[in-house]
Amino acid sequence: MDQQKRTFLALAICMAIGLGWTFFFAPKPDEAAKKQDADITATKKDAAKAPGQVNPKAGTPAGATPAVATPAVVVPPQSFTLATDRFQVGVTNVGGRVNALSYLSPEQYKKAGNLLESFPKDSTRLPFALHFEKGQVNLPDGLVYELDQSKTVKDPKGQITTLALVHKGPTYTVAKTYAVHPKHPYTLELSVVVTNLATEVLRDQMQLKIAAYKDPANEKSFLDFRPSELETICFVEDDLERTVFDSIDEEKVETYKGKVHWAGISLRYFNYVSIFEQEPQSCTFSRVEKDYAQTTLTFEPFALGQGERFTSKQMLYMGPKDVDVMDAIRPDLTKTVDYGILTPLAKPLRWLLNFIHQYVGNWGVAILLLTLLIKLATWPITAKSYSNAERMKLIQPQLDALRKTHENDQQRLAEETMKLFKENKFNPLGGCLPMVLQMPILYGLYVMINNSVELYQAEFMLWYTDLSASDPYFVLPILMGLVMVVQQRFMMTATPNPQTKIMMQLMPIMFTAFMLFLPSGLVLYYFLNLLLGVLQQWLIRRKYAKNAAVSAKQADIIDV
Repeated sequence: MDQQKRTFLALAICMAIGLGWTFFFAPKPDEAAKKQDADITATKKDAAKAPGQVNPKAGTPAGATPAVATPAVVVPPQSFTLATDRFQVGVTNVGGRVNALSYLSPEQYKKAGNLLESFPKDSTRLPFALHFEKGQVNLPDGLVYELDQSKTVKDPKGQITTLALVHKGPTYTVAKTYAVHPKHPYTLELSVVVTNLATEVLRDQMQLKIAAYKDPANEKSFLDFRPSELETICFVEDDLERTVFDSIDEEKVETYKGKVHWAGISLRYFNYVSIFEQEPQSCTFSRVEKDYAQTTLTFEPFALGQGERFTSKQMLYMGPKDVDVMDAIRPDLTKTVDYGILTPLAKPLRWLLNFIHQYVGNWGVAILLLTLLIKLATWPITAKSYSNAERMKLIQPQLDALRKTHENDQQRLAEETMKLFKENKFNPLGGCLPMVLQMPILYGLYVMINNSVELYQAEFMLWYTDLSASDPYFVLPILMGLVMVVQQRFMMTATPNPQTKIMMQLMPIMFTAFMLFLPSGLVLYYFLNLLLGVLQQWLIRRKYAKNAAVSAKQADIIDV
């Protein structure tokens, strides 16, 4: 009995101890599961690290749990935007190229939109592409750079002001950094740094490729006097080398060697060029893939030991052909504005136009006032021309009589004609010479207005919202043609010869047809200039008519 009691007591004590341990000390089920998962994970890691026989069927060490491979990081294509209050520049990490360029100020340039929009989608010829000629630094066309966030900077508004991209090669790194220039508008700073990570010497030669696309759909036509003038440009030594797109040979390249200061692409009203801190050894113009013009800069070769760097720094001006803005960056940049042989005349006229605009604030009004000033300055010259024409009308009957009298004696006719001119103080060249002296001024104004970015998308009044474009309704050219007809009437003699009469009738028609597609700012100048000319002719004609009336009255008194 005592033995049974002791047995039951021992069982009760054991059960109490078991229940107490389970309640107070045993881990909860979820904690046990976590511990089990952790143990399994640790076992897998140990198995992966531990050497062992490879199971040919499973492809893992014998007796080990198979390890999961970690996929390589894939950098997706992406575009970034650097911005200031003047412009926005888009940069794609595919090649680190510029893929968008638009202006924010002034308002008239904003209407240009994205200047690189014409490039085909996914084009590998976008501007400011890097290439390494010797091939030890390999940058394929589709290479995607990584964003270096530690060196990318944003302003308080969240706009990127410094964009740092990096490519990590097998034995080297290539860093490409764009930064907003702190001083000059429409300008970025570009820095390229190649670092050698290997023990072997890294040898190569960097090239910078600046390309432009000529859209085949926008071909120049007879009726288009304002095409996009696409040119490759390179300022070498003290000369600007430039080749228009259509003149670039598809079979060979043009290479210029010497001290290259800057190079790039010139459009009609805008540039995108690179200005170098370390000057390249050559500049090359080429035509690639038929529709691309490309300026290639080749720099000096480099040889880098382990840890050494090659660095190239340059400024990228991507702005309008504003003479004042470019002059502040580099005075020779203004050479991209091509006024031709009449530059000495066109530049002062441009300065005067800008000076007037500062006070009136409207480019159309500025052109009208400039025309008025030029007309006042040339008034004495044109007055002599118109006065000479009136004298010609007065002696015309006497000339006709001489022709009839001496129609068979040309020598005598010439002698009598010169005698008549001398008696009436008529200069045969008096009508032509003043006009010839005016021609350089007129043509200088033509090239100035035709090539001034200030008139690009500049508004005047009514439907004239772009003085660099033709008149959409042809109103100004037609009015100008009508004024020319009136002017011809004033200048026409009483009995002009048939050839002269036909020419004077055709001239207004031909000139009007020519002006239909020229910039409306230029037609505005010619229209007002002709109108003022007609006014001057009328005043001079009125003066001679009064003198003739007075002379006739005096003659009547004498006869009486």
